[in-house]
Amino acid sequence: MKKAFSLAVAVLLILSLLFTAVSCGKTAESTAEPVSTEEPALTEEPAATETPTETEEPTEETAMPPEPDSPAPLLWRVTDADGHELYLFGTIHVGDERNDDVLERISPVFEGCDALAVEFDLVAYEKNTQMLMSDMVQYVLTDGSVVSDYMPEELYQSTYELLQKAGLFPSVFRQYNLAWWSQMVDSAMLEVYSSLDANKGMDRMLIRSAYEKNIPVLDVESAAFQMALLNSFDNELYLLKIEEALNSTETYDSDLTKLYELWLSGDRDTFWKYIAGDNDAGETDGDYTQEQQAMIEDYNRQILDERNLGMRDKAIEYLNSGETVFFAVGAAHMANDAGLVKLLTDAGYTVELYIYGD
Repeated sequence: MKKAFSLAVAVLLILSLLFTAVSCGKTAESTAEPVSTEEPALTEEPAATETPTETEEPTEETAMPPEPDSPAPLLWRVTDADGHELYLFGTIHVGDERNDDVLERISPVFEGCDALAVEFDLVAYEKNTQMLMSDMVQYVLTDGSVVSDYMPEELYQSTYELLQKAGLFPSVFRQYNLAWWSQMVDSAMLEVYSSLDANKGMDRMLIRSAYEKNIPVLDVESAAFQMALLNSFDNELYLLKIEEALNSTETYDSDLTKLYELWLSGDRDTFWKYIAGDNDAGETDGDYTQEQQAMIEDYNRQILDERNLGMRDKAIEYLNSGETVFFAVGAAHMANDAGLVKLLTDAGYTVELYIYGD
């Protein structure tokens, strides 16, 4: 059965990592509020808690797939009838030193392209403080309320404690809405419970490499588009996402590491099956009401399926331009029947899996 909110979706999309960039600084200045508001008089901060315990070692049931000798994440060559080509690469937005090897393996293709296309240029966006703060304003509660007014007390306490452990300064963001807190929880889970690093994410490494090699960086979407999308769902959806994240602390690292290992392996069928949540791990859709399930399905549709259509159109635009573009977006956008590989094939383009040389 498919998970309600796939871990794969959380870390194969750049959305949550955007909030790591704007929230995960180690000084208060890096998370200053974009508007001036008075501190609510009756809101008290939850008490600080002890440092989290270390993540448990994987058991036989959660053991990682074998590490490939040479990482070979999935890469496709797309061509049209006129011979124009585009390379389609599914990224994962976390990683470790093995992503250095990945970058080296794909460099012959990447460096031969005219441009790099990513969901948006996260590296440039992090440096544009004015734009970042302007985009953040939409998350501020302007009616005098605070986020704890919209959360059960116990859930707020647990969430606050998690954000504290991650160094996310939750007291600064009490006047930000549930959409903001939901994404900060995703960032905090990565910071506290994962052995992988967002700074080693493949998208970030590609952007840095493009700068070094004077390869233009193109935005497939934009930070503003993604932030607006994240702020468009009902509060019940964000509460459900937060609860599910907090309930996954014991398996978070092993699940994420397994996902990363599968991505490295280039085993398309197993990797895509895992993204879909069909991984024989006994997971269920949970005890959701019909309304909750409908809400989850709408979220997944907007986050993946609808965005895939826009990405397909951008890929076709790049193909028509005659330039060869290295099109690198979250690997979840490539997978299964609603993914870019299928969409471009159905649109009449030739999509061939790239075979790495020795």
